[in-house]
Amino acid sequence: MKIATSIGDVYSFTSSTAEAVRQFEDTGFRYLDYSFYTVLNDKNDPFMGDHWRDGVLEAKEAAEELGFKFVQAHSPCCEIRGEGSEEGLIATLRSVEACGMLGIKNMVVHSGCFDEYKYPNDKLEYFKANEPFFRALIPEMEKYGVNILFENTTIKHCGDRNYFPITGQDLNDFVEFMAHPLFGAAWDVGHAHMDGIDHYNEIMTLGENLKAIHVHDNDGNKDLHTAPFLGTLNFEALMRGLIDSGYKGYFTFEADGFFKYKRSSRLKEPEGRLAHPTVEIKRSALKILYLIGKTMLDEYGIYEE
Repeated sequence: MKIATSIGDVYSFTSSTAEAVRQFEDTGFRYLDYSFYTVLNDKNDPFMGDHWRDGVLEAKEAAEELGFKFVQAHSPCCEIRGEGSEEGLIATLRSVEACGMLGIKNMVVHSGCFDEYKYPNDKLEYFKANEPFFRALIPEMEKYGVNILFENTTIKHCGDRNYFPITGQDLNDFVEFMAHPLFGAAWDVGHAHMDGIDHYNEIMTLGENLKAIHVHDNDGNKDLHTAPFLGTLNFEALMRGLIDSGYKGYFTFEADGFFKYKRSSRLKEPEGRLAHPTVEIKRSALKILYLIGKTMLDEYGIYEE
């Protein structure tokens, strides 16, 4: 199994996606996840401008120059119904096209979250509320050969137990509801850990629908997105599940909280010389993250360069 991580890990340390790609040089990583997750956070983000393809091509050129390959992506975080959904659809359609430009086959998405649908009884109504947005993606998905993968979350993120896929069966049901071969599932191990879910059973339930994973750790209470071994997650169950289920995807980290740049919201006095780690510290953390992944896969004899 090959190891990947998100270039979003270093967005806060850099000024462009191409510069972000370059920060992975000499870290061990060769396979990258392209994050579109934050493109709607800043109204001036070039991805929402007229020349958005230029940034994607620059990132592609940087990756090719350094011998990297883009293998996975994360779609924009957006509204999929009501106010803001039109902009969200544009951003998501662009991200599908960008995946086509980069040769990426799998893009993870967050489906919508609506107050009126509660977990677990309102599952079908929830699927129907999400359906128009995701059906609108299908022409571009087919054009560029991109799979859209629904991601699980944790009940602790769902407010008043608002519906969102939590288990492997929830994700399977969503994929079955969409009834199109380009829809699949992604398993976020950190989210599942917060609900005390058995990774082995859920991964086995997902079976062939599982196309991607997000690997990170936490203390079981907060979604820390930190490196394995810094929390309490049972990685033995995860590894056995990936092997026994025949998982064919990448071992993709989403551990951006491992030396996170934006600490200001947690500091009483956010300004100062030591408010944020340096890019050199972050690059060292990436080297450690790769070593952790290699060690985990080596222990089970499934590491691939």
